[in-house]
Amino acid sequence: MLIRTRTAADDEACVAVMRRTHELDAYPIYWPSSPAGFLRAKGETDAWVAVDEADGRVLGQVALHRAEGEPVLALAQEATGLPAERLAVLARLLVHPDARGRGVGRALVRTAAARARATGRRAVLDVLQSTTGPAALYESEGWVRLGPTSLDLSDRGFGDVPPLQLWVYLAPEAG
Repeated sequence: MLIRTRTAADDEACVAVMRRTHELDAYPIYWPSSPAGFLRAKGETDAWVAVDEADGRVLGQVALHRAEGEPVLALAQEATGLPAERLAVLARLLVHPDARGRGVGRALVRTAAARARATGRRAVLDVLQSTTGPAALYESEGWVRLGPTSLDLSDRGFGDVPPLQLWVYLAPEAG
């Protein structure tokens, strides 16, 4: 497996991975009207794909986003005392179901967290409270659960849906 920077040429493959995770795991919980736009959110600063070296197939992807306006911000700032510009939100972690158990998600999480540290930021993320697999991955990597938060989607084009109930996690300090 190779981890490399995501390019526009990867968009179609990343959307296909997202479709499979949506169908099997309900992530994202609501299918976006612009799937590629969801993956390339306006706050994105960095993004990577995991690629099968044997056949070039995209196995997964992850991104870092600016923390301003994100639901994790208040808890992350309370826990770290850092300003928003010193935080990076790990987001859009997707692993194709056929590639699970191969360390793809772990490699992508480590790549994103290392980039955050290398740029003077601390990684933070949110995950649906109803999902246990992703939370177990983060906890096995030393991420600390800070507490609950919610995300109101009423202004994001999904109609009248309940707010998402999330856990906020903080990456371990470098060292």
